[in-house]
This record gives sequence, structure tokens and C-alpha cells, in this order.
Amino acid sequence: MQVYRLHVSRLRVSRFYKTMSNIIAQINGIVLYLLSALTYRTCRLQISGIDNFEEALDKDKPFIITSWHGMTMMVAAFICQKHDMSTFIGLTPDDWRGQILMVFAKLLGAEPYSMNLDGDSSLKMGRELIRFIRKISGGKNLVLHPDGPAGPAYVVKPGLSFIAKKTGATIVPMGTYCRHAYRVPRWDTYVLPFPFSRITIHIGEPLTISKETKDLAETNQHITNILHRMAAQATANYYEQQGDK
Repeated sequence: MQVYRLHVSRLRVSRFYKTMSNIIAQINGIVLYLLSALTYRTCRLQISGIDNFEEALDKDKPFIITSWHGMTMMVAAFICQKHDMSTFIGLTPDDWRGQILMVFAKLLGAEPYSMNLDGDSSLKMGRELIRFIRKISGGKNLVLHPDGPAGPAYVVKPGLSFIAKKTGATIVPMGTYCRHAYRVPRWDTYVLPFPFSRITIHIGEPLTISKETKDLAETNQHITNILHRMAAQATANYYEQQGDK
């Protein structure tokens, strides 16, 4: 009898912690969304290279917007202002971070897709990846920060080039900058622009990865160089504009 009561007690504690974890994830996801809404509703975007984005749209096939992870909030502002977030799918880790990001993505209007991002090679992981690839091939666009979800910063992981190669999706590289912002002191220096700030966004030429490409390591280095240039150009554009305070 004592063993049974102990088992029931442990189950109750487990359910309590699970419930609290879900509540905390909901709250954090809502906070992220509110910060994002404040950004895209109040901040002024100055965009260069918009013709490159329009070129990607004209290809009439899925595209992948990519930037460094710390620029997430500013990239989301661009999509909310200039495109339809409901056409996007957001890849999230299947852990506590993913719980928060799923709430965030849903509130923005995107479709969240949870997956193990720690290099799991199980059959289940393979099936999930196939389903994800099919969603992109079927017309869903994607936002993917190749150094996420946990770094190291400015290192392109193989997922971006692999997905682009398998789906034929166009990669749209992007760099952003905002001077008046809070920079979270963590691995990606995550940028949270202050309300009514000016944000510069630079969009690079769209690129595709041929299904015949074999050396994705070389491709990843090429993407790394492009993203560094996008970030540098967005920063330069900010300070070249008149009226900066």
C-alpha cells in the first residue's frame, strides 16, 4: 500500500511540474510575441536589396529566409511588414525552448514544426525530416537561422544547405542592424530593438543549391561568408543614413 501511495504521489508531482512547465512556456511565448509585435508595429525599416527578395518571389517556388540567430526579432519584423507570415513554417527544437517558440510562432501566424535538432539519427527522426522536407517542397516557406538554436554563433550548420538542396528552395540571405536596442548577453547577442527605433535590413542575391552538389561543407562556408557580408552591409547602411541620433 505504501509503495502504491508513493507511486501516486510521484505521478502527481510529475504532472504538476509538467503543467507548470507548459504554463511558463505559454507565458514566455506570449512575451516574445508581444516584443515582436512592438518591433514590427513601431519600428521603421530601411531596406536595401528589396529587388532580391522580389526576385525570389518571382521564382514561384518556396524560399528560405536566413540570417544569424541574434537577428531573429528584426527578420520577423520584415516578414510581418512585407510578406504573409502564414506562408512560413518555423523549425523548433523538441525541448523546453521549442515549447516557447511554438507559442511564439503560432501567435505570429506561422506554422511551428517541432523536431530533434541535436543530430539524432533514429528512424523516427528520419521520418520527421521527410515530413518536414515534404512541407517545404509542397510550398511552405521557411525562416532558418543556421547558427541556432544554441550556437556556436556565426557557424553555419549543415541543415540549411541540406534542406535547400533536397527541396530546391531558394535561399534569401539577410543581414539586419539596430543601434537602439537591448542586446541579450548570451551566445548570439540576441537583439531586441527599442520601440520606434530604426532598423536597417540588407537582402542579398537569392541562391539555390543544385541537387548534384556533393560538397556541402564548401557551400556552408560560402553561405557563412555571405551572411557576414549581409550583416556588415546592414550596419554600414545604418550609419550612412542621415539623421541618425
